[in-house]
Amino acid sequence: MPTSASIILFVFGGLMVLISLLGSGFSVREISFPRISPLIRSTAALLGAGLVVTSIVLLANKDSGKTVADPPPGTAPQKTVTSSSLPAPPSSQPPAQPSAAPPQPESPAPVPGTPRSSGPTAALLAHVPPAIRPSCSDGDASRFPASVVAVVACTPAAGFPVIYAQFVDDISTQGGFQRLVNDVTFTQSSCGPSTPLNGRQKYNNGGKEVGELACNQDPGDGDVYLTWSSEDVKIIAQAHAPLASYGQLLAWWKNAGPLHGTAT
Repeated sequence: MPTSASIILFVFGGLMVLISLLGSGFSVREISFPRISPLIRSTAALLGAGLVVTSIVLLANKDSGKTVADPPPGTAPQKTVTSSSLPAPPSSQPPAQPSAAPPQPESPAPVPGTPRSSGPTAALLAHVPPAIRPSCSDGDASRFPASVVAVVACTPAAGFPVIYAQFVDDISTQGGFQRLVNDVTFTQSSCGPSTPLNGRQKYNNGGKEVGELACNQDPGDGDVYLTWSSEDVKIIAQAHAPLASYGQLLAWWKNAGPLHGTAT
């Protein structure tokens, strides 16, 4: 409410209070104030007091509600600075750098045909003579039944091409031997330098019979093949050589393992 209205209320309220005070009768020389009934005086006192108090309250509220004057034209308004708008203080520690994992050395790719260093193949190689073992690699298992667990093919410099196959038990060893010689018609009961080929016999190791030996000439390539079983270790081996080298092949076989043999 405007200030003038508050002043008017104050003055009017003061007059009401004054009337209530003078309403009992008052005279000074020629000036006299008529007597007013007590009811009117009481009403005037209450109304006047209320108007005075109201005007005082309005004046007080107006003073407390004053706002800061707007800045003069052309002056940029001041911004209220809060803690959230302040830039974050610089950290005393440098930002952590992502740690790069050290490069791991790549495992060398296995050379095709290289026998494994563990498992059934390694166990099979343990029965191959040391002079032959470095020339061995993984062999073709398709020539053997499913009971074969490892095959290695070897080409020793001082010897002849030979394969070794590891079987799971005695029965599968005998079956694997029969599969290799299944197409041969045997006409002899022994194999020797002076014995005609296509022979089949038992052979000994240290005076003990340990397996079978078969010798035959393949009609396809003309080579001579020696096939033998070492039943104690469940291994079958087969080597071949040109027909003219049959005697050398037979002599070499005696030390070709897995158990050194002696034809009987």
